[in-house]
Formats: sequence, structure tokens, C-alpha cells
Amino acid sequence: MEQNFGALSLLPPLIAIGLAIWTKQVILSLFIGVAVGTFVFNGYAVLPAFFDLIERIVAQMTDDWQARVLIFTCLLGGIVGLVQKSGGFRSFGEWAGKRVKTRKGAQILTWLAGVVIFFDDYFNTLTVGSVMRPLTDRYRVSREKLAYIVDSTAAPVCVLIPISTWVAYIVSLIAAEFTNAGIETSPFLAYITSIPYNLYALAAVAMVVMIAATDLEFGPMAKAEKRAMLTGDVSRPGVTEVPGQDIALLKPAEKGSASDMFLPIITLVAVTIIGILYTGGFFEGASFQEAVGDADSATALLYATLLANVVAVVWYAIRRVVPIMESMEAVATGIKSMVPALCILILAWAIGGVSSDLGTGAYVAEIVGSTLPGWSIPIILFIVACFISFSTGTSWGTFAIVMPLAVPIGLQTHADLLVVIGAVLAGGIFGDHCSPISDTTVLSSTGSACNHIDHVTTQIPYAVVAAACAAVGFLVAGLVPNAILAVVVTLGLLFAVAWYLHRRGEVLPEIKAKKAATH
Repeated sequence: MEQNFGALSLLPPLIAIGLAIWTKQVILSLFIGVAVGTFVFNGYAVLPAFFDLIERIVAQMTDDWQARVLIFTCLLGGIVGLVQKSGGFRSFGEWAGKRVKTRKGAQILTWLAGVVIFFDDYFNTLTVGSVMRPLTDRYRVSREKLAYIVDSTAAPVCVLIPISTWVAYIVSLIAAEFTNAGIETSPFLAYITSIPYNLYALAAVAMVVMIAATDLEFGPMAKAEKRAMLTGDVSRPGVTEVPGQDIALLKPAEKGSASDMFLPIITLVAVTIIGILYTGGFFEGASFQEAVGDADSATALLYATLLANVVAVVWYAIRRVVPIMESMEAVATGIKSMVPALCILILAWAIGGVSSDLGTGAYVAEIVGSTLPGWSIPIILFIVACFISFSTGTSWGTFAIVMPLAVPIGLQTHADLLVVIGAVLAGGIFGDHCSPISDTTVLSSTGSACNHIDHVTTQIPYAVVAAACAAVGFLVAGLVPNAILAVVVTLGLLFAVAWYLHRRGEVLPEIKAKKAATH
């Protein structure tokens, strides 16, 4: 049963996040965060806390759904190893290089690939990063920038598309609150009409295109991009814990072609879609929308990755590109490269579990009162949801915590419910997008072969700017519930702030140099 330990409930996520950014050792930091949480939860008793810590970590690996995600991640690593060994990535880079001539083009194409693969965030992060990495490397796009583009077109896109694997869960939460409040409006219709008010997700997706098209880089990302462009070092020199680096050591086959990449990826996409429809009951009479909403995405992805591995091995053998025994070695190398990501995922889930048991989300949510004016409710709910999702690393957990509070508060204060729902979903996406302990953040680093903390530290300034602009948008929406006005204000402010920060970053070094010259 979930308890509430007050301010102590904040310790596990804050310690994990702080240590990760300070030490750049994310696995150790997450482990310490989980250990601190179990210590507090068990009344500061060392031995019970130790046993609880072990049990929590084991539980993440034996949970049915999470075990499927772990196996899917391993098998996807196998696919990446196979495609690398076949020379498929190299051939695709050569093929795309004849059609994409600029860094901007490479970034926009990566963004487009992320938007097209909208049906599941896990599939998106690992696939887009792996497929587009050779092209972005060729045009000296930093791995940090690639990971940012991949991450920004994962959860933010999934929550905006009404036929993704997220729909059923979100609609079920809205339906429960509508039933309790006696609201007869269709929960699905409410979700659809709240999409224009999901200002953070819209800002995150739009910001990628804006930055890519205008080069308005700022903060640590600007330094990473400058390094990549001037030196060709797409990763920070001397960086350790780069996921997927073992795969890069596989020597590509000389006979490889772009088809050696496309066939496994097409198989992966096709079987994933069929698997989603199958697990959702489409072939048993459910509608397409119902099937997508009720699908077991982890199982569908497991089917897809397993079959894609088989297809790749057989295809390469038939074409005499890679012998079967060498294919098996490539699969093993690909799985091995995923081990750091698996460790991070397991510990991220564990810290989310202990935070839930400590009542982290409930504690933060108590800050929101029901005596506030209606116009202030959207921005307050958004900020609270941002904090919870960043602290726990889970958007779905944040939705579950905040939605039952948001709808009653919205009704009591006469706030616009569509804006309220949009604010909750937007705040939940913030943490899923950029928290160091979010699974999709971890997988974005993995798919892009980017050091996890490098990805987090370069992405957070962009995410915070998008969140700040979205907060202003929610303030406007609270005063005037007009989606077009809120979106225009959010995106307009986003461009203005990015331009200012970019310009400030260019001017400051000049000012410092002049001051140094006068002394």
C-alpha cells in the first residue's frame, strides 16, 4: 500500500539525478538512489533495507511486462548488430548521402522518421537512432543532437497521435474521473479535443525543426555541435559508457547493400503493427482504434524483434553476405552492447517503484489546493506534473497520480477541463522526455550510441525552455481557453527565447575576451 513519507519521499530521485549529473556515472547513481529509498522505506533498518533492495531489483527483471521489454531490447540489439555486420548501415549512409546533402537535411530526415514511427515510443527510440546514426555521423551531427531529436519524437509524438499504444491508458484514466463526476462526454473525444492543449509535446516536437532549420543552438548542445562540426568528433573525446560502441567494432561485409538494412527494418515495422492489432483483438472483431488502444505493445515488439532477427540471418545467408555463424556472433555482440541500457532500465524502474511506495507523487500533488482561481489551475497542474514526472521518470505514473486530482479540481474551480487534461498530459511528457531516470531517455541514448549523461545534460536546457514557454501558454489558456491562441503564444515565445539564448551565447565570449584584453 502506498504511503506518504513527506519530504523524505523526494530523496531517492533527487539523489539519483544529482549524483548522475555530478559524477556522470548513471548506473551507480541510480543504485544509490534505490538504496536510499529502501533505507527510508524500511525505517532506517539496514538489514531489512538490504533484502528489500535485492528483491526490488529482482522484481524488475521478473515482472512479465518488464521482462518482455528487456528481451525486446536485447533482440533489437541483435538486429542492430546484424545490420552493422552486413554493411547495411554503411550502404544506407551512402544511399542517403546521395540524396541528403546538408546537416540540416540529415536532422530533418531524422525528425521525420521519428514522427512517422509514432505508434510506440520504445520502438521509435531504438530504431530511429540506429538507422539514422550513419547519416548524421557523416554530416558531423553530434550524437548528443541525434539523441535529442530521437527523444523529442518519441513520447511527445506518441501522446499527440490518437492511434498510438498510449491511447487506451490515457482514455481509461479520463473515463474513470468522468464517471465519478457524472460527466457524459466521451472520454476519447475529450482526449482528442485536448490534444491542441498539450503544449509541451507540441513545443518539443516543433523545437527540433526550428533548431535544425535555423541553427539556433544554445547551452551545452551548442558546444557539442561546434565540437562535431569543427573536429568531426561526434561524441565527446574520452567519453566512457557509450552504449552500442561494441557494435561499431563489427567489420561490415563488403557485399552489403541498403536492402540488408531495409528488409529487417521493414519486417520489424510490419510485424510490430500486425502484433499490435493481434494483441489488441483486431482479428477477433475489435475495431482498429480499439485494437491499437488495447494492444500489448511489449508482446508485439517481442514478436517483431524475434522474427526480424530470423529474417535477417536467413536473408544474409541466402545472399551470401554474412555466414550464419558470423551472424550469430553479430547477434551476440548486439545483445552485449545493450547490457548497460538494461542495467539502467532495471534501476530506473526500481527507483520509480520505491518512489511510489514512499508517496513521492502524492506528496508533490498535495501542493495543489482546490481554493485557487480557475485560471491558475492549468499552469499549476502542469508545473506539478512536470516535477512529479521528472522526479519519478514516468509519464504514465504521473498521469495516474495527477489526473484523479485534476478533474475534480477543474470542476470545483470552473477551469476548462480540456485545458486541464492537456496540462496534465503535457507535464507528464516533460519528465518522460528529459528525466535521467526515464526509460525512453535511456533508450534514446542507447539507440543513438550517446553517453547517457551527455544526452541528458545537453537536452535539459532545450526541454526546460520548451516547458517554460508551455507554462506561459497554459497561463494564457487558463485566462482565454483558445487552443490556437495558446499554441501561437507558446511557439512564438519558443522561437524568441531560443534566438535570445543563441545570440547571448555568441556575444558572451566576445565580451569576456574584450574584458580580458583590457586587464
